Amino acid sequence: MSRRSKEDNILSRLRDQLKALSNRYAIEILQVLSPQTGEMVPTLGWDNIVEGLLSLDNINKPKTGPKGERSQEEVRYEELRQGLMSGGTIYETMNKLVKVGFVSSSGDRGRKQRGFMITHEGRLALASVGQLGGPIGNRTEVQRAAKILLKHKNFTSLLPAQSKFINEMGKIEGNLVIQMPPGSGKTFLAMIVILLRLQRNIKCLYLSPYTSLNRQIIDEYGTLLEELEYSVIRYDGLSSASDDELESADLVVAMYETFASALLQKKTWTSKIGLAIVDELTELDSPYQMQPENLGTDRSAKLDCMITLLKKQSEIITLSSRFGDTNKITEWLDANVFRPDVRLTPDEFIVFKREGGIEIESSDRTQRVVSQQEDLLDAVMDHIENYKEKSILFVVGSRYRAQGIARRLGRSHPRDLNQEVVDQILGVGESLPLSERLANTLKYGTAFHHSGLDGGVRERLEKAIRDRVVRTVVSTTGITSGMSFPFDCVVILLDQNMYFLTARSKYLQIAGRIGEYHLGQHGGRVYLVFEGPTQNFPGTQEMEDTLLHRPLEALNPGKMYPSLAVSVLIRDLISGRPVNCDGLKKKFVEHVQSSYKGTVDQDYASKAGKFFDSMCAWLEREKLLETSSKGFNMTKDTQGAVLSGLDPVDFLQTRSLLHNLETGVDDDTLIDLLLRFRLPQSIRPRTLVPTKDELDIMGLPDPEDWYLKLVPERLEIKRTVLKRWLDEQEVAEIISETGEMARGISLDEGDLDSLLSICGNTASNISSYFRTTKRPAIADRLHVFSRQLQYGVRADVADSDLLELLLIQGDDLPSNRLSRTDARTLYEHGYKSISDVVRKDIDASKKGLARDRFSTNCGLELNIAKEVYKAAMSHIRARLQHDDDDE
Repeated sequence: MSRRSKEDNILSRLRDQLKALSNRYAIEILQVLSPQTGEMVPTLGWDNIVEGLLSLDNINKPKTGPKGERSQEEVRYEELRQGLMSGGTIYETMNKLVKVGFVSSSGDRGRKQRGFMITHEGRLALASVGQLGGPIGNRTEVQRAAKILLKHKNFTSLLPAQSKFINEMGKIEGNLVIQMPPGSGKTFLAMIVILLRLQRNIKCLYLSPYTSLNRQIIDEYGTLLEELEYSVIRYDGLSSASDDELESADLVVAMYETFASALLQKKTWTSKIGLAIVDELTELDSPYQMQPENLGTDRSAKLDCMITLLKKQSEIITLSSRFGDTNKITEWLDANVFRPDVRLTPDEFIVFKREGGIEIESSDRTQRVVSQQEDLLDAVMDHIENYKEKSILFVVGSRYRAQGIARRLGRSHPRDLNQEVVDQILGVGESLPLSERLANTLKYGTAFHHSGLDGGVRERLEKAIRDRVVRTVVSTTGITSGMSFPFDCVVILLDQNMYFLTARSKYLQIAGRIGEYHLGQHGGRVYLVFEGPTQNFPGTQEMEDTLLHRPLEALNPGKMYPSLAVSVLIRDLISGRPVNCDGLKKKFVEHVQSSYKGTVDQDYASKAGKFFDSMCAWLEREKLLETSSKGFNMTKDTQGAVLSGLDPVDFLQTRSLLHNLETGVDDDTLIDLLLRFRLPQSIRPRTLVPTKDELDIMGLPDPEDWYLKLVPERLEIKRTVLKRWLDEQEVAEIISETGEMARGISLDEGDLDSLLSICGNTASNISSYFRTTKRPAIADRLHVFSRQLQYGVRADVADSDLLELLLIQGDDLPSNRLSRTDARTLYEHGYKSISDVVRKDIDASKKGLARDRFSTNCGLELNIAKEVYKAAMSHIRARLQHDDDDE
C-alpha cells in the first residue's frame, strides 16, 4: 500500500470516529463505561448503562419501600429509564461506537444479556474530548456549576487547589471554611456555591471588606448571573440600593459595614438570606489594642457580631488564607474545612546593611550575596536582575514614602510607558493634584498606589497593573488586601511606619499579592528589607523569627464596643413592643457568649451581664430607652432614628440639634451637624472623640492630649473642604488650599471622595429620620443637601434633575453624567430641568428647529449643546415609555 493510500485510510478512519462521537449519548456512554483511575475496566449490560446515563444527569435509582410498594419516585424513574431504552437512539449510537473500535461487545447482538466494555482507543478518545470540554468532569453538581463559570471566564485550566475542590466536593451542604493562599482562586469556588444555591431559589449574600472586591465580583460575574436571569445588587458606600431592590435581589454583594447596619436594623430582606459568603475571614482578627481614639472603629468586633447573627439562619462559607487554631473557628461555626495541601511558595530573601556592604540572604540559607551598593533599593534591584522583564511591587508604610520612592525608582530604574497609557489611567476631566504627581512618575514607567488617589484613577491603574502594562509599583499596605496581581517580586521595606506588619499572617497577606496562578507559572520572590530597628523588630533576627518562622496566630476579635452593643441591644426593640427586662438581658448575654470572642475568651463572656447593666443604665439616663411594668422599650424618637439608619449613639449626641433644625437652615449649620457623626469623623484626617460615658463603660481614659489638640484643626479642614465643594469650586483648588492648612497629614482626592460619600449618605439618613417623624419640609431640605454633597453644587441646582441627565442612555457611570459646570450654565440660562432643555425653545411662530435655538441660547459650546439636547430627548422618550408601560 502506498504512503498516500495509508494517509487516506487514516483520515477516513478519523472521520468515522469523529462522526461516531457526534452521535447523541456517545460521550455519555463512554463516560459510563470508563472506570475510575486504578479500577478494572468493567463489562456492563444495557440496564447498567441506562442507569449510568441517568446518573450523569443526577437522577439516581430510588430505594424500594419497606413493603415492596412502588413509590412515586420509582414510577418516575422507570418512565425515564424506559424512555431511554425504547427510543432506539442509544442502541444505534452504541453500534457506531463498536464499529469504530471505541467499545467492544460480548454476547449476541440484540440480546438483553449483551455486554459492553470501553477499549483503550475509546478511553483515549474520551480523554481527548474531556480536554476539549474543559479541565473538569460533569458528574457532580459542583462540576456542572464549575463548567458554567469556566466557560464564562474563558478558563482552560484550573489552579491545583481549585481542581482538588471541584473533584473532591461532590456536594456542598452545611457551613464550610475554605482556607487557601492569596490568589489561589477562592472567589471562583465561592461563586460555584452561589450558583448552586441560586438554582435552588436561595437568596445569597457576598460579604467583603473592600469596595474594590465588590467591584471585582460584579465585573467578573455580574454579566453571567444576569444572563442566567438572577438579579445582582451591589450595596456599599459607593453603590446604594433601595430596600425594594435588596428585597428582590437574588444576590447582594455588600461591604461589612453597610450590611451590618441593615442586619442590626432587622431589615426584612436580611432575614431571607440562605447563604452568606464571608470573604477575608482574617478580618475577624483585631489589628490593635483598644485605645480611646479608636473606640468604635474595630471592624473585627462588627464582623463577629454579624456572623453570630447570620449563623442562626444561614449557611455560611468563609474564605481566607490560613490562620492558627482553625479548629476553634470550625467548632464555632459547626463547619467543615477545605484546606488543600497544594501550596506554592515564593523564594524569600532577607536584606540588611552590615559592615562591608548590603547582605542579601535566602531564608533557607542556601543563597547569600553581599552587594557593594550604598542604597538598599539599588542592591535589591541588582539582585532581581533584568528588572525590565519583571513586575515588581514595593510595599511601604506611608503615602509620602510611596510617592517619594516611586519618583526615585523612575529615575534610577526607568521603564518605557506609552503616553496613551498614562492618559488612559488619568482619564478625562479636571486636573487633580495627586493625579498630576502620578503622571510625573508614570512617564518614567513607575507608579505609586494608595487610598488617597481618586477612585476612578485607582481603578484604571489597578487594571493596568493586572494587564502587566505598569510593572513597577510602590504602594502602602492597602494594595495587599483583597485582589492579587501578577507580580514577580514583592519588596517589603520595614520602616517605623510599617505598623501593620506585626505577625506572620500579615506578612503572608502581603507576599500573597504575587498570586498563586502567577507563582505556579513563573515563580516569584519576596524581599524583606530591614531598614533599621523598629518598635516591633529591634533586629533582623526578631523580624525573621516573627514573619517567616513563627506559627500562625489564632484569630482574636476585639471586644464589643458601646455603640455596637447599643445596636445589638435595641435590635429586639425595633418592633416597638416592650420586652421584659430579664428576657432582653438574657438575649444580649447569649449573643455575647455565642460570639466568637465570647467562645474563646471566657473572661470576656462572663462579664456580659455586667456590661448589659451598664449599657441599660446609660440608655435610660439619656432617655433612649424607657421602662414600664411591661419592660424596656425604645422611645418613638429613637425608633424613628434607628429605622432611618442612624447610629443610636450618633442620635444621642445630635438629638437636640436635630430637634431644633428649621426648614431654612443654611449649609454651614448642616455641615457642622454632619461632622458630629462618627463615620464622617473617622475619615482621614480622623476627628473621632468618644463620649465620656463610652470611655467609662469600657474602662478607658480620655484620649491623649496630643490627639485632642489636633481635633479642632482637623475639623476645620473638613469643614472648609465641604464648604468649598458645595460652593462649586474645582477639586484641585480645594485640595491645594486645604493642603496648606494641614500639618503632618494630607487630604487627597480619594479622602475627599470618601468624606463626600459618607456625608451624603448620612444626610440622606437624616432626611429619612425627619420623614419618619412627620417633618416633611426639613426632610426635603436634607434630601436636597445630600444631593449637594453628591454632586458638589449649591441648593438650586441640586433641587433640579439636570444632574441626572445621562449623555449616553444606559451608561450610568459618573463620567457619562452632565457635569456640574454645564448644569450650572444651563440653570443660569433658564434651563432648570431636563424638560426645559426639550420644551423651552419650542415655538411654532419662529423659523428653524428648537434644538438649534437651544444650542444658541443655552450658553454651552455648540458640540456639547447638541449632545445635551439629544440626551434630553432620549431621557424624555424613555420616561414617557416607562409611564406607558406602568399603565
